[in-house]
Amino acid sequence: MYFKRFFEFKPNNNNIFIMYKDGKVIYDLDQKTFMLEESFLNYEVECTKIGIAINGKSNIYAVDVTYSNFQLNEQGYTSLVEYDLRQMMSMLNEDDLNLVGRANQLLHWLKSNKHCGYCGAVKNEDKKEGALFCSCNNIMTYPTISPCVLCLIKKDNQILLARNAMFPEGLFSVLAGFIETSETAEQTLEREVEEEVGLKVKNIKYFGSQSWPFPSQLMIGYECEYASGEINVDGIEIVEAKWFGINNLPKTPPNSTLSGRLINSYIADRSKL
Repeated sequence: MYFKRFFEFKPNNNNIFIMYKDGKVIYDLDQKTFMLEESFLNYEVECTKIGIAINGKSNIYAVDVTYSNFQLNEQGYTSLVEYDLRQMMSMLNEDDLNLVGRANQLLHWLKSNKHCGYCGAVKNEDKKEGALFCSCNNIMTYPTISPCVLCLIKKDNQILLARNAMFPEGLFSVLAGFIETSETAEQTLEREVEEEVGLKVKNIKYFGSQSWPFPSQLMIGYECEYASGEINVDGIEIVEAKWFGINNLPKTPPNSTLSGRLINSYIADRSKL
């Protein structure tokens, strides 16, 4: 399988659709899949579609049926349901999550970049570039990716975990923040840590990255060490932050997330000692 944008749509029994309705993924419970065969679907051809990948003889398309007359109970599949993409994170492996996330990101990109910001006209597709453009300026608009830094802070035999104001009660995770214009990822990390919990850090080391399709982020994970300061949460974005040892950890994100992998990597390392 390889990713590709803007290849021409041609009705075909080999086509695979990843379908969204009102922001939710359409999923078949019997076959346990979000990759639906076009030949079993009753849909309006005019609905929003964009090619996202090719797998052998099959073209894979992201399809948004939100504004069409698509009925779950009128399809060749008999057990279709709608799932929030976040609900599916624990159900999918990383490759499948990347694929269904790519569909979500590209549909969001089409919707949010439909009109030219200079003249207001509807943008055209440039299949060679895989971009949108308007003839008034010929500027290519590519899918937007918003980079976000994740930060696991270590101090002695503990790590700092925080509860975001939007988290459910009891859930803690690593700190996170979007990269600002002109910043490096490391500068973002230092700034976010100081803004959110009042600490300074040192010895920043890259851990890994993950595509995060909510709707179009790239998570960049780091480990670092506590340098100085006392915990002082901002009370707006972060409402609680504490130092935790591996024997008294709170509820944390699943291992399907980069934040979960950061935390579990620390636990695995400490367990070897």
